[in-house]
Amino acid sequence: MTTIAPRSLTCPICSTSLDGWLVMASASKGPLTTDLRRYDDGEDPIPKMVNGCPGCGYTGEANAFEELAPAADLPVPAAWTGAWFSQEEFDDAHDVMFADRPAPQGSTLKQQLEEHLQPHAAQAAADPALRWEHHAQVTRWQGTGPLREGDAWLRAAWMHGDGKAEADDLRCRRRALHCYRKGITEKRWFSRREDLVIIAYLVGELNRRLGDSDEALKWYEQATAWSSGLQHLEDLIALAERQGRNPRDVV
Repeated sequence: MTTIAPRSLTCPICSTSLDGWLVMASASKGPLTTDLRRYDDGEDPIPKMVNGCPGCGYTGEANAFEELAPAADLPVPAAWTGAWFSQEEFDDAHDVMFADRPAPQGSTLKQQLEEHLQPHAAQAAADPALRWEHHAQVTRWQGTGPLREGDAWLRAAWMHGDGKAEADDLRCRRRALHCYRKGITEKRWFSRREDLVIIAYLVGELNRRLGDSDEALKWYEQATAWSSGLQHLEDLIALAERQGRNPRDVV
């Protein structure tokens, strides 16, 4: 069972003190969804897995406020700047037809937080779904890659789903799908073929849940092809094959 312990934290960006949590995960035998969410035997750790500063909106696990804390002046390249809290904002920001808009400029982590997350910081500190959305943005600014950003968006979707916010659930799934596809295209984010298989499966499952069954089937088949020789992934591949024939939301 996962252990969740209260933890007094200090934001490394703005020095705000906050009551957070230290989550020590362990193996659980709870139900598993087909988008790979494992429910814990006890209290669900996901809402408390990332802490949110109510002052500036910085987010992270407990160690991201302590020994792994970033510098406030961490450079953020122009390509990683910005934050999006609606699909329309994301689409507009990536629409090549807006040729006359100002080109994005390099920034710092503190500047991005002040511009994009600080206005929602107090709300995110109390709302797990928004906190995970903030974490997805912070993950991108820190340069840890599209796979980790995608994981954060997927967890935001789970939290929105728990709150019956269907439109936000689907919006965050679209962002997770975009990030996973970007990771696969860039390839450099994968150190193991096992991870590539898992992400390919998730791309299939996200497409299915977003209503594109044909695209989902292509990715289930791709995950199967990439899994050749990886015997320890046979359960996942059996799941991919079943989802292509008789899809469900729970394993």
